[in-house]
Amino acid sequence: MKQIIIDLLAKYIKLKKEEIEKLIEIPPNSEMGDYAFPCFVLSKKEKKAPNAIAEHLANKLPKTKEIEKIEIKGPYLNFFVNKRYFAEEIIKLNSNFGKLNLGKGKKIVIDFSGPNIGKPMHIGHIRSTILGDSLMRIHNFSGYNPIGINYLGDIGLHIGKLIVAYELWLDKDALKKDPIAELLRLYVKFCSKEKTEVQEGQEEAGEEFKNNEWTNKAREKLKLLELGDKKTHKIWQEIISHSKKGFDRVYTMMNVNFNETTGQSLFSIKGKTEVFNALKKGIAKRESDGAIYIEFDNLPKKYVLRSNSTASYITQDIGAAIERYKKYKFDKMIYVTDFRQELHFNQLFQILKKLGYDFSDKLVHVGFGTVNFGKEIMATRQGKVILLEDVLKKTIDKSQQEIKKRKTKGNAEIIGVGAIKYSFLKNDPVKDVNFSWEHSLNFEGDSGPYLQYSYARASSIIRKSEKSKLKSKSKNYNIPELTSQEISLIKKISEFPEVVEKAEKQLNPSIIANYSFQLAQSFNEFYHSCKVIGDDCEAFRLKLVNAFRTTIKNSLYLLGIEVMEEM
Repeated sequence: MKQIIIDLLAKYIKLKKEEIEKLIEIPPNSEMGDYAFPCFVLSKKEKKAPNAIAEHLANKLPKTKEIEKIEIKGPYLNFFVNKRYFAEEIIKLNSNFGKLNLGKGKKIVIDFSGPNIGKPMHIGHIRSTILGDSLMRIHNFSGYNPIGINYLGDIGLHIGKLIVAYELWLDKDALKKDPIAELLRLYVKFCSKEKTEVQEGQEEAGEEFKNNEWTNKAREKLKLLELGDKKTHKIWQEIISHSKKGFDRVYTMMNVNFNETTGQSLFSIKGKTEVFNALKKGIAKRESDGAIYIEFDNLPKKYVLRSNSTASYITQDIGAAIERYKKYKFDKMIYVTDFRQELHFNQLFQILKKLGYDFSDKLVHVGFGTVNFGKEIMATRQGKVILLEDVLKKTIDKSQQEIKKRKTKGNAEIIGVGAIKYSFLKNDPVKDVNFSWEHSLNFEGDSGPYLQYSYARASSIIRKSEKSKLKSKSKNYNIPELTSQEISLIKKISEFPEVVEKAEKQLNPSIIANYSFQLAQSFNEFYHSCKVIGDDCEAFRLKLVNAFRTTIKNSLYLLGIEVMEEM
């Protein structure tokens, strides 16, 4: 509804559609209209009184089937939409409702999740994984060809540490029984020898330059690996194999898939080639110890090759970006990582620009905030790491307990995973998240289970109608005098395509999550106020219920959340 008014106004005023959208308001009560457009901004541009501009526009704007009437209220244009027309359109919608053709086949590469080989997936990976997965779904729904890449940290100082630990302290029986736990034990033991903290993310800044006996041993193994030492390479491959199996378990639980899974090591040679070319061109410089760096006008300098000539993270990122563009010719590439890596990606994008790669203008970093936990979830720590698989399993267990307590139906895994996804995705990516099981598994608040239950409730109405003798056998229906609850639900359903477009443009799934909650609220208000089965308006209201089911299902799909017919 709103978009129709925006499109109409755009033909008659000198403002962009984005500007018009920001100005449109919803009047304080429905008697004043459904939408209002203030003419103050036009007054400055046209040097006329806003009241006069409003009157002029009201006379100029044509009558349409979608808009019942336009009234002038001082400097405001108040639009009354044709609710019967929209009701007619809404009840005709099908399973493709909300799908757009914004992408027109354009390729979008999305780099997300990216756990480190040799370490278990920790809770810090949750946001990148579900945010990236949701962006994949949104872009696909919007007509793009999205390509999801899981860029594994299979090289770097942590790999050198693990290889040292593997050779010294490996318990083969423990590895066979639970490889992920054994690899974590080895990593934790190395860190205790090195006297460093166990990191959940990448190594702390500057760690690779520390002069420490154990850190130096890790560097030596990393050098051997790059030189192709067979024994070191064999251990490395074993670590990769065990890690991937653990990762796959988590991705299966979360229903997350990728088009491509590659390791950083694959791009070391390409990255190093680019670094040496940059050195020849004077873009890069060499320190006295042999390390190579690049300077910027507005950013701190960045080391792109270590003093022992091994590649650093940025070296591989340079090579990966170039090879991806060569392979996919993408229209945009999105990196979904912690906001604390913003500087790293700004440096990466500028380095690629300095190297003459114009596709650097097509690169975007979507950063996200941190996750805070209560005491209960902190108890899941192992080696100061909160394992993602443990959190998922405990959430599923708690979902099962909630189902038993309520004496209801439902798949505990679908409810639990949906609860976790929604609790993160409903927040703007840049904001920090305070996670708790109590709020995430609430069946009555702003939560995943509440949305799933709303869908199940609508499905129950449809099932009952099919059994009811009172159900009209005729496909014909009459649109009644609409109640305020019906109008509210029709309006909210009609907003879905606009919401999808906004979420895609802003790379922000929270827009869809918050809309889903509002949609469910609107439906439940309708459910409590309007009788469906057995009412004179049964045929129409059943179609309205079905339109809600389709819309909430599509909306939750974009968040990676499954629905159930019964709960």
